[in-house]
Amino acid sequence: MTSDAKKAVDLAALLERSEEFEAAIQACFPDGGLVLAQETEKSELVAAACQISIEHALVLRTAFTALAPNSGAAVLRLQYEALLRAAWLLFSATPAHVERLSRTLDLEAEQAAKNLPGYLEMLKAVSEKAPAGLSAPLAEFNQYSRHALNSFVHSGIHPLRRARDGFPAEMAATLVRFSNGLAHIAYRMLATLSGSQRRMDRVTHLYVQFKDCVPMSESSGRV
Repeated sequence: MTSDAKKAVDLAALLERSEEFEAAIQACFPDGGLVLAQETEKSELVAAACQISIEHALVLRTAFTALAPNSGAAVLRLQYEALLRAAWLLFSATPAHVERLSRTLDLEAEQAAKNLPGYLEMLKAVSEKAPAGLSAPLAEFNQYSRHALNSFVHSGIHPLRRARDGFPAEMAATLVRFSNGLAHIAYRMLATLSGSQRRMDRVTHLYVQFKDCVPMSESSGRV
């Protein structure tokens, strides 16, 4: 087997393990879906943002399976920002922020939402108020990966170079692992919203069984 063929097999195996990881996490939740301990506008918005982040993770794996890595890289940026929004809503958003995001979607609501905190403002607030177990990986991801992933979103130098020269298998594997790590955090937040300590513990410690498909060190944090 050639080196390229082996890397392709390794990535396929990683994607399969990633699906197994998500299935194991989902098994921690009720078959009927998420149950919120408090059905407030804030809790529902946090849950919605987490679910969007998890949805992006699914699309990312689909993109890499379909040999569309540049699209997958762009989606990782969206996955991260959805998770950041969830963290900001849970720990930093004011009642006024929640009210703006809870309105019926129309032109007036859309205009009001434009005045909400932006990316860096949300990250600063989360870093100040959220637990380190949540804020630290979000800050680390921002430090090492945000600019490169923005390039993929805006068709900048990174995707143009990758489209011409090929997408390194090692980089593809790193992005898949990053995505799995972000999805795990989103599921941990959903477990917290459920109010079940047993579920929180199960979801939190599941990564131990899947260390091969999640990011485990800062040195792997560069795109």
